[in-house]
Amino acid sequence: MFQKPEKKWTKILSQPFEKQSKFLNKICKVNRRDALILNERYFDGLSFPLVGEVVELVQKVIAAGEFDPSFRDLILDRLLRVIGIEELYPEDYEDGNECNGDDDNVIFGENYHVYTACYDDLDILVNFINSTDGISNLCDLGSGSGRALFYLAMKVKKELNYLGLELVDERVKFTNEISKYFSLDNVRFQTCDFLKDPQAFHGYDAYYLYDSVGTENVPHLIGHFKNLIDDGQKFYLFFISGWDEIMLSALNELDGLKLVEGNDSHKQEGRVVNIYQTL
Repeated sequence: MFQKPEKKWTKILSQPFEKQSKFLNKICKVNRRDALILNERYFDGLSFPLVGEVVELVQKVIAAGEFDPSFRDLILDRLLRVIGIEELYPEDYEDGNECNGDDDNVIFGENYHVYTACYDDLDILVNFINSTDGISNLCDLGSGSGRALFYLAMKVKKELNYLGLELVDERVKFTNEISKYFSLDNVRFQTCDFLKDPQAFHGYDAYYLYDSVGTENVPHLIGHFKNLIDDGQKFYLFFISGWDEIMLSALNELDGLKLVEGNDSHKQEGRVVNIYQTL
């Protein structure tokens, strides 16, 4: 008889490490086509706190060398319900697009084929927020599928309010549905062209940027941050570089903003995870 997922995981989490590892390897397989397969029925109906515990277990078993690390991002996306997002990014899934090829930024799996999240890089931000006073809210500019905010909400050890601003309304509806599913009153998403409406992100303790705007709009966004600085607002800025070297250079050169922590990306050579603070 099949146990409900919440009850099954609660039981697994109370068992010895060997049994935990065996269970993970039982419900996650690689098929003959080298696709990653999850036993889907074990990943629905979990509370948000339990999702966090399962994620900790997955990371622990991988660290011990007892579980294929290729599954990690796939499992995290599935647990956080960031799945089936192809229709949210139609330009990335057209025939001939690089997302359909052998790309380091893509998860390949049975019914999964999405840009991977930079969860390792987000852990750098988690550690910083957990060890830093004065951060009670955070705004993600260009929140997309919501991965970053859901992961931060799960891993940060204090209660923050999170706002994701996103231009594409379908993505906002998708992410707000996830917030509703997990009853996350502190994580919300809003349809907004923040380049035209900078007041929408005024007054936050921290900002998160990951490929937030196209190259041509970098000066516009940097101008808004300069206005915040000139108005005397104090904030942290978390930046994970994607394909935007121009944004990186602009942040490094922005008067009134200093680099307080610079890290190489765990995800890909040449990328950085930088944390800035206003002077």
